[in-house]
Amino acid sequence: MIGTYIQKWRLVGFTALFVGLIIVMIVVFQGIDELAMRMMIRATGRTSLILFLSAFVASSLRKLWSSPISIWLIKNRRYLGLSMAVSHTYHAFALLGLWYVTAGVAPAIDPLGTIGYILLFAMTITSFEKPAKYLGKRNWQILHTTGMHFLWLGLVAEYILKLTKLPFVALPLLSLLVVVMILRIVAAHRDELTV
Repeated sequence: MIGTYIQKWRLVGFTALFVGLIIVMIVVFQGIDELAMRMMIRATGRTSLILFLSAFVASSLRKLWSSPISIWLIKNRRYLGLSMAVSHTYHAFALLGLWYVTAGVAPAIDPLGTIGYILLFAMTITSFEKPAKYLGKRNWQILHTTGMHFLWLGLVAEYILKLTKLPFVALPLLSLLVVVMILRIVAAHRDELTV
């Protein structure tokens, strides 16, 4: 089965190859211009979103419904997060590529996006044993909880802004973000009731 083969570090490697292949295909068919960079930004943004949502909802799904999918998600949550970091690194290069091909005209520096990348970098580094141990369990939890919620909020804001321009794309993705947060709240509430 694919789910038993693609897990842990293989999942991260598969993500790197898959998203890299998407970028190569865009370059082959479109070249390296503004349209190609915008296509890369959209593609890597969506792969990052799928990986983020998978990591963000893993523990909640495991608490609410024990199934092979929820078990796979929880076992691979760390690697889904690392895969999201890989995908979002491609996203950052696509943003830099857009800046380059437009001679610095686009994109404008986004302070919230910059904070998001700083948090993502910190969470990625502390996903490894030695940095996590150095940070300490409590600080690790604060960093990862804050980072995940900040990224969630940033994605929600991004898709709200896109509702008028791309409603058929933005609305389903925004809905997914909302559903995932509802699942997290329900799972947390169930934990409170069982305590």
